[in-house]
Amino acid sequence: MPVEQITEIADLRREARRWLAETEIPTVPLELEERFNVLRRWQRTLFDGGWMGLGWSREAGGRGLTARHQQVFSEELARAHAPAPIGLIGLDVVGPSIHRYGSPEQRSRFLPPLLVGEDIWCQGFSEPSAGSDLASLRTRALRHGDKYVVNGQKVWTSWGNQASWCALLCRTDPDAEPKHAGISYLIVDMSSPGITVRPLVQMTGDAEFCEVFFDNVEVPVGNLVGKENDGWRIALDTLSQERGNYAMRRQVEIGWGVEKTIDGLRGASLESTTNRRISTAIGESHVALRVLDAQIRRTVQRLIDEVGPHPLDSIDKLVLNDAEQVVGRALVDLLGPFRLDAESQPLGLNAAQLIHDHYFSRAASIYGGTSQIQRNIVAERLLGLPRSR
Repeated sequence: MPVEQITEIADLRREARRWLAETEIPTVPLELEERFNVLRRWQRTLFDGGWMGLGWSREAGGRGLTARHQQVFSEELARAHAPAPIGLIGLDVVGPSIHRYGSPEQRSRFLPPLLVGEDIWCQGFSEPSAGSDLASLRTRALRHGDKYVVNGQKVWTSWGNQASWCALLCRTDPDAEPKHAGISYLIVDMSSPGITVRPLVQMTGDAEFCEVFFDNVEVPVGNLVGKENDGWRIALDTLSQERGNYAMRRQVEIGWGVEKTIDGLRGASLESTTNRRISTAIGESHVALRVLDAQIRRTVQRLIDEVGPHPLDSIDKLVLNDAEQVVGRALVDLLGPFRLDAESQPLGLNAAQLIHDHYFSRAASIYGGTSQIQRNIVAERLLGLPRSR
């Protein structure tokens, strides 16, 4: 790294550290609706402080810096025990693809309110019969003059019940071969007539995961990102962001949970057998986080080099899966038999929070593409192994 950039990064770290020390860090409640509102206000605070979209262009409302700067700020967030903002699907998954492939009008219209947190986004990719095999999706969009008419169903749509906008993959050419050649990428107003959202209750008790139904939903042609039937290329970019960029942000949240747990343990009266259990759990958590950190440093360099979608993104996702699940299990094990009682506070720990985080971690090997799919990508595209029969 050039000396000038090292100095610039150090200056940014000092600036972030000073701002966080002077800013009230919110307490994040466990209840979903309250949590959503607190994190949305926190996103606004971060934006007003100049800390949203560090790597985005100034045209899009960002600061025109690099992924390295974003990584430094994420590290400082974790150090200050501060949470990540609420709109991560927009910020780290969909937004970067619109930034790269959207028209100038789309970038100026959609990205600034996304950064502020005024607009929450969801991602309409998976369907009941097209999750891991995304190219088999059936949601149709037929063009009629200056609009598309969309019919179909999406599922596992995070924050579909709160979103203002949806990045929707849909089939615009049903006869195309191969299948992915007939898919387009639309931006859909979630308040449009014909959209029905049904939240699904997860094992965590949260219900931000949704089914979304589209019944003759009209979408202006101006909301097409890129060209018609060229949505697969943009979808791969979005998935790449989810597997790489998102991992960087998720590292902050996981690390934040570990630090809060350590804070809780500091005031506890411990026996020697409990001490060994704690040492094991915290040690395993730190090793998992350090492995994730090492992987993310390579990811950041790819983002700076603008490599675009790459099979290495699948390794990012696999390492994130492992870190999330190792930490979730290790921390909930601290509760011992009290893991069956979410109202308890053994060793000064918040059992409800640790149980919730452990349950959420089980989804890590599914969301954003299952671990099996990621391993297939690594085997075929990085190692050159043949397809399984």
